[in-house]
Amino acid sequence: MAVMDARGALAVAAVWAMAVPWIARALGQTLDVTTRLEVIDHVVPGAAVLVCCALAGAAGEFVRLSAAGVALLAGLWITATHVTLVSEAADGITPWGAALLHLSAGPPVLLLSLWMLLRDGG
Repeated sequence: MAVMDARGALAVAAVWAMAVPWIARALGQTLDVTTRLEVIDHVVPGAAVLVCCALAGAAGEFVRLSAAGVALLAGLWITATHVTLVSEAADGITPWGAALLHLSAGPPVLLLSLWMLLRDGG
């Protein structure tokens, strides 16, 4: 996978991360959380990743490495804030559909940004 392809895939994953709360609501797979929390856990890190994708195209190696590192942290945030939904779903607290839909956003962002960081810094 070329670097441009990785950035494009990461951008798509970031858009997915930002859209998940509203797609979940449209599908009736809601969580009992405020819109503000959805913005903090999905929109803010997703937007940060989109900015990082744009910066990763910059010529400087330091900028590419920094952008990939920040995107990695954003992916970690999205994943870490949703991984507990699996145990909540297993306990019957959270619907499985909502848990899996919300969790689906973080790991792709995390893995793609890690790949970019390790491959050549974006």
